[in-house]
Amino acid sequence: MPIYKTGLLMFQKYQSKYDPTTIGNRFTQVQSVALARAQDGMVTMSTIRDLVRPLLDQNGITGGQRGTYLAFALKLARHALRSKGTSAVNIANGLKAYFVQGYGLNPDICDAIVSLVVPWIAYYYG
Repeated sequence: MPIYKTGLLMFQKYQSKYDPTTIGNRFTQVQSVALARAQDGMVTMSTIRDLVRPLLDQNGITGGQRGTYLAFALKLARHALRSKGTSAVNIANGLKAYFVQGYGLNPDICDAIVSLVVPWIAYYYG
């Protein structure tokens, strides 16, 4: 008979599994690797923003919409880093449809963002 997780069972497991000393030791052991990966990720995301900002400036996009276009570019970058070929194209099309329908973004500008971000990722991380 299966045992379904309750909030109390999950908390009890958390309380006994996550000893502060063990967690602190684990973080100390992986700190140099984690910092190098974080730095690489931050540089990548900053570069994506730098690629997209001039396009947004050219199209007069400011305010909240600017943040939404940057969110599209960053989400696209995260997925493009993990997927290649047809899979990447399908994900890009799905993300574009989501942001166009859900947030009212201009599909032509989204296409331009895709054409900036995806080739850059393929060149540097492909």
